Amino acid sequence: MAPELPVVASGGLRDGIDVAKCMALGAVACGLARPFLVAAQADRTRDALATVLKQLRIATWAAGAATPNALEIVAVPA
Repeated sequence: MAPELPVVASGGLRDGIDVAKCMALGAVACGLARPFLVAAQADRTRDALATVLKQLRIATWAAGAATPNALEIVAVPA
């Protein structure tokens, strides 16, 4: 175990909501490939990036966080 090392989420992430979830679980960085590879085939990479960023912004706002870095899991009292 190495609790002092940062967590990087990668593999299977499909959109900005997945990125928000991973950041809420403690990831400091997230890697997405498939959405951009698919978009690159249609020469729409810029649009795909804009979509992922918009989804991340909306998910961050919906969670009540000021920034994606401020996302965190809040324990609900029993």
